[in-house]
Amino acid sequence: MTVSHDVRTDRHPLTAEGSVELAVLDRNGFDESRHVGAGVVVAADGTVLDAVGDVHASIYPRSTMKPFQALAIRRAGAVFSDDELVLTTASHAGTAPHQALALHMLESFDHVEADLGCPPDLPFDRATARTMDGPRRLAMNCSGKHAGMLAACRVNGWDEATYLEVTHPLQQRVRETVEEYTGEVVDVVGTDGCGAPVFPLTLRGLARGFAGVVARSDADAAALVDAVLDHPWAIDGVGRANTVTIERLRVLAKFGAEGVMVMGLPGGAAVAVKTLDGSQRAGTLAALTLLERNGLVDAAGVADVLAATGEQVLGGGVPVGAVRAGSGLR
Repeated sequence: MTVSHDVRTDRHPLTAEGSVELAVLDRNGFDESRHVGAGVVVAADGTVLDAVGDVHASIYPRSTMKPFQALAIRRAGAVFSDDELVLTTASHAGTAPHQALALHMLESFDHVEADLGCPPDLPFDRATARTMDGPRRLAMNCSGKHAGMLAACRVNGWDEATYLEVTHPLQQRVRETVEEYTGEVVDVVGTDGCGAPVFPLTLRGLARGFAGVVARSDADAAALVDAVLDHPWAIDGVGRANTVTIERLRVLAKFGAEGVMVMGLPGGAAVAVKTLDGSQRAGTLAALTLLERNGLVDAAGVADVLAATGEQVLGGGVPVGAVRAGSGLR
């Protein structure tokens, strides 16, 4: 894949002034909360099809950077089964099957849970969390990615104790992959919640990069996309928003912390959204609304996914309101 690189000489964060209204929560007919942010839709070649807010602002992509990390892992020679490949790009719910899959990935390359560099955590899945005595590394939503990173180190003889340092050969491969797909030069490095390096990208660059992945631009990207489509439970969890979106619409969806969401149609367009306040509430709604208004997904399918995954507004256990698309999306 060849993308011209854009050196960011004006890198700036997303601001309130650069945001539009993405979602509104009403309670008993009175608007209670509003979420603002920005979003962009691009074609498979990265051409901007639609934009709301400042899409040239830079954001930390957080876990939406995982597809690029997963590709770097695979390109480094760490080969997994399809469902394990999905786990390398997942922010999984930490259910027993997720944890078992991550453990198998570790054991396949003679690693143990203690080798994982991600911090111990309780799983997103509340039912699973109630069965556990306390946090553990396998339950952390990034454990599959870290198992994959360790495997890449083992295959190449790279130091495993320092695999999260930005100067490590693996992280340099990740950096090169991010630059290759997004067309942006990495000039700032942060630390993600799991301890791995994370690089600020413009919303447009993030969308362009994800479009390159879902377009199956090479054999590794094709393998990743096909695996996610065939095993959507592994990328998130049964009944959870990303998994439901993939199952019902055949749209690849990947959320990131602090209100980031990317979605893409295999072989086609992609959308990237950032909610300024970091809330996850607007992500699926805003991304699907942007795809729908550009004729890329049908309204009935979007309504079906939102009905299955949207946040319920309850009063005394009874629905009393709803979350709707904001004025910036209409």
